[in-house]
Amino acid sequence: MMLTAGLLYLALFALAARMQRHKPVLLDAWQRRPLVAHLEMAGWALLALSLLSLGLAADPGKALVTWVGLLALLCGAIMLGMTYRPALPRIGVPVAALMIPLGLMSLF
Repeated sequence: MMLTAGLLYLALFALAARMQRHKPVLLDAWQRRPLVAHLEMAGWALLALSLLSLGLAADPGKALVTWVGLLALLCGAIMLGMTYRPALPRIGVPVAALMIPLGLMSLF
């Protein structure tokens, strides 16, 4: 689940950062970089990868329910972070990126 949560957080952050309204809050000085234009495609790809990572779970039904719960939880965390403390969702990006290799290592 750590792998799924990391992928899902990065996907939701990328999708939110691509929106014109949220770009200044989430990206700050990074919004003028050329790769920002590809955030939407990366977000959808990461969302699909997080859904595909459920295939590694022992119980796919329980994993799908957990994924839906994580989707709502992480959306809420990013939304509340953008509203009250914009630095918090940005801090979550390296944490989520670290969760991906840790989740992969826990599989073996």
